[in-house]
Amino acid sequence: MSTPVKKIDTPFGEYAPRVASHDELERAAAVMGDAVEAIARVNHDRWAAERIFQGWRYGEERDDARKLHPDLVPYELLSEAEKRIDVEGAKAIIAELIRLGILRQ
Repeated sequence: MSTPVKKIDTPFGEYAPRVASHDELERAAAVMGDAVEAIARVNHDRWAAERIFQGWRYGEERDDARKLHPDLVPYELLSEAEKRIDVEGAKAIIAELIRLGILRQ
C-alpha cells in the first residue's frame, strides 16, 4: 500500500503522486540488496551530469545564482544524509517495479 499524499488539480485532471510506503521500500531493499546502492550511485551521477551540462560547478555552499553546489562530487564523497536521499529514490524505483510485477519478491 502506498503512502497517502495530497492531490492537486491540474488542467489535465486531478494528480496525486504515488509514493511507496515504508514497508514497500524495505521490501525493495531486501529483494535487491547491493543493487540499491548501485542504483543510488547511478542516479547521483545522472543528476550531477545534468547539472554540469547546465553549467553548475562544485562549491562548498549552494548558490543557485552562481550555479554552485556542494554535492557535485563522486557518490562516495557525499554525506550520509545525501546518500540516504539517493538510496531512498532507488528503493522507490525498485518498489514500483515489484508492484508492477516486473521484479519478483
